[in-house]
Amino acid sequence: MSEPAVLVAHERGAVRQVVARVLQQEGFVVTAAATAEEMSALLEARAWGGLVLDVALGGAAPWSACERARALVQQGRGARAVVLVASVYRSTSYKRRPTSLYGADDYVELHHVGDALPSKLRRALGLAPAAADPHLDAGEALRREGDLRLSEQAAAADLARLIVADVILYNGDRIVGAEDLDTAERAIASDLASARELFLQLARPAAAAAGGDPIGAAFEDLMRALGRRRRGTT
Repeated sequence: MSEPAVLVAHERGAVRQVVARVLQQEGFVVTAAATAEEMSALLEARAWGGLVLDVALGGAAPWSACERARALVQQGRGARAVVLVASVYRSTSYKRRPTSLYGADDYVELHHVGDALPSKLRRALGLAPAAADPHLDAGEALRREGDLRLSEQAAAADLARLIVADVILYNGDRIVGAEDLDTAERAIASDLASARELFLQLARPAAAAAGGDPIGAAFEDLMRALGRRRRGTT
């Protein structure tokens, strides 16, 4: 019996290549998408066993992508299982084991794609564990790629979006349970403060000196995509 087809959606070409190599060596048939538009078109076009989704893929809130992937299954398209990939490789205070994944089956840290993704995807799809050794060689390449992704963000808004997408992944339970944006903001105030510190460490001098609150703005944008707005607004 052939392994299911897997759609990998990530904006970084090097990450797509490493993930594809790891999964192909496990027998999966892999197709890659670099943008939300490509991912959506491929999900609509056919049935997939799994979707491996970057939580910070531009234009695709992960909860919306998970919901759409599952909804299409009944029509003979979409993906039966979804594994989210964390967007930032950094040791930060906001990282903890998520308890709510917006409808995804599991998540994997970027640098653990080689040793954890195949088994998590197999488990989500109800497949037997693989006999192959973990792909530990992928870890260092993905660590470098995670830091490169952060360092290459020239725009403050893009860097903030990457960091906030990670914060939201690790705080899914508190975000989903919040009825409005104000409540969500209060629930993870300390983690947003850590995100602001990380932003200032990583931002280019011009972006850091520009003022404003890029982290707060990115958080509000992503919360709007989840249907959470400021109290008293429509």
